Amino acid sequence: MQQATADEKNLPIKGETFQLDQETAFVIRPERKMDPQPWVWYAPTLKNLPGPEEKWMFEKFLSAGIAIAGIDVGESYGSPTGTKKYEDLYEHLVDQKDFSPKPVLLARSRGGLMLYNWAAENAEKVSAIAGIYPVCNLNSYPGIERAKSAYGLTTNEMSTQLSDHNPIDRLSRLAKQGVPILHLHGDQDTVVPLEQNSAIVQKRYQQYGGNMKIKLMPGQGHNMWAGWFQDPTLTDFVIQHATLPKADRTQSRPDDVKPLWFHIPGGEGPGKNMHVILIAAEQEYRSEESLPMLANVLARHHGFDCTVLFSINDEGLVDPTLPAPFKDKSRRHHIPGLHLLRDADCLIWMSRFMQLDDSQMDHFYDYFDSGKPIIALRTANHGFWGVKPYEVHGKKTSLREVLGGTFMSHHGGWHRESTRGIIVPEQSSHPILTGVQNIWGPSDVYRCHDEERGIPNNCTTLILGQPLESLDRESNPNTNKKPLPIGWTKTWLGNHDRESKIFHFTMGSAEDFENEGVRRVVVNSVYWGLNMVEQISPDRSVEPTTPYHPRKAGFNYEKLGVSPQPIPDSKAH
Repeated sequence: MQQATADEKNLPIKGETFQLDQETAFVIRPERKMDPQPWVWYAPTLKNLPGPEEKWMFEKFLSAGIAIAGIDVGESYGSPTGTKKYEDLYEHLVDQKDFSPKPVLLARSRGGLMLYNWAAENAEKVSAIAGIYPVCNLNSYPGIERAKSAYGLTTNEMSTQLSDHNPIDRLSRLAKQGVPILHLHGDQDTVVPLEQNSAIVQKRYQQYGGNMKIKLMPGQGHNMWAGWFQDPTLTDFVIQHATLPKADRTQSRPDDVKPLWFHIPGGEGPGKNMHVILIAAEQEYRSEESLPMLANVLARHHGFDCTVLFSINDEGLVDPTLPAPFKDKSRRHHIPGLHLLRDADCLIWMSRFMQLDDSQMDHFYDYFDSGKPIIALRTANHGFWGVKPYEVHGKKTSLREVLGGTFMSHHGGWHRESTRGIIVPEQSSHPILTGVQNIWGPSDVYRCHDEERGIPNNCTTLILGQPLESLDRESNPNTNKKPLPIGWTKTWLGNHDRESKIFHFTMGSAEDFENEGVRRVVVNSVYWGLNMVEQISPDRSVEPTTPYHPRKAGFNYEKLGVSPQPIPDSKAH
């Protein structure tokens, strides 16, 4: 990075201008000094910007002890070249001028492309983002044809690489960091239309679990109306997040935004003040019905706080009909709320071929390293597809290693043969099997281990699954098929060498959970995983708290009556 040198620039308030890497930058400092110096990063800083219309807003920031800074990177449209110059300004102010390492970004118009693309790569350095009709979608403005030269790409290259450069596709890391966002946007903006920019950012950001609000300005378009720059909602938001210490910044969701997950607070019981996360993210076994039921059982009968996370579609609906990625390779799945795993005490997990972005996988992998228990149901052992690999001490690590097995084939007849659970006699006194009798379910037995080598030595089999001749509970065993392990325990050591207790149960379809024995096995495994075995009781209820009649498993969604649905209402359960 070159040394900054003096230069001239017209500013609405007297400040310092200088050259940085041959580009003009500015800083307007408050009279009141703070250490480190809070600051607002303004964009775009073009020849005549910031303009005199923004003086009132800047004065509010300065009176709160907040500096304003920016750098002119020309019509870069958020390109890597412009982003590099933004990083140079950040390093100059933070390393040489003792500015805060977490500024608030203030993006007006095409400054949105510039600041959002820097923020996407530096989410941990961002305190908050404020926007005044910010451009967030290259397709909307300036369009691929105008933007391509700034990126040094052809039209075809720009089209195929658009998601790598478009702010609306780069929000996940910001949500993971808990960065709050506020946009002001007019409902008459034809230059930067609301629906193609701020509205789509809000929808996607909330799907990632992020906190964003839009203040709609009725009757306003893309202009220099004074109301944009004299809005107390915006100035208060910037001042709050620029000046408060990190520990005092709220990362909660707005009160008027319904969370994209299902939460049941715990009642009285042994699990009081413990939080269980349940993940329902598959396409076949109706976990979107079974896991809310199970959450209610755990909360109302056992006292655990429970939160169910779902795979959702672009409309924010729980959607088990979204295809696996090998059927639609462009598919990216989303599970809002995975950040809640950080503070969870236990995970009950059922996913199937989810193709998630890196930031969502990081939440899973951080949990795998946490030393906290995992209850993995049925499809969890093939829960992901084509995702960022899990590495332990630099070595790629499979779900087979974590869970002690993986789906190899349908040992029982798929959708033809049900499963009778057989408790291994030597393990009959295991805490997970307390009070468990008559395990049965219509899902078939999975083969999860090599027939010759069998289950790994670090696993303890508790339950074997015997295929039956039909889906009838009273049908005879299929004597041509021997029982295989369907429930086992093990421990797992991740990157921090913390011991996680694992119970993998390859039953778990919604219809399996109609069986009292299946429900009790899973409930008991939560107590076992949390080292609460003395509180396991065969007398504590595992009955559903409302009528439970799940749909059948399968992929014929229309015939089965399966369609995208709103997030379940906890008050109805």
